[in-house]
Amino acid sequence: MIFFNVHRDPRFWDNPERFDPERFTPERSAGRPPFAYLPFGAGPRLCIGNQFALTEAQIVLAAITQRFDFELLPGHPVRPNPLFITRTSDGLPMTVRHRS
Repeated sequence: MIFFNVHRDPRFWDNPERFDPERFTPERSAGRPPFAYLPFGAGPRLCIGNQFALTEAQIVLAAITQRFDFELLPGHPVRPNPLFITRTSDGLPMTVRHRS
């Protein structure tokens, strides 16, 4: 729960509830405290696979989004459920369309 709150703290993030991958660009990250984003823990408990996971996620997402479009079903609520990892309470049902 602590990570969930830190990752949405308006002291560190502009519009913290909005999906904005650009917030991690070097220009927008300048001056942000190093522990404002902790996707893999920190200090002596830092996940040893963090760099591999980040690289793999970029490759997989790039490959998938080149071939498919995803759209959340209209009217479906998105409610975060912060446990050890953040997931949604009601899933994310999507319509998937192959790109032509």
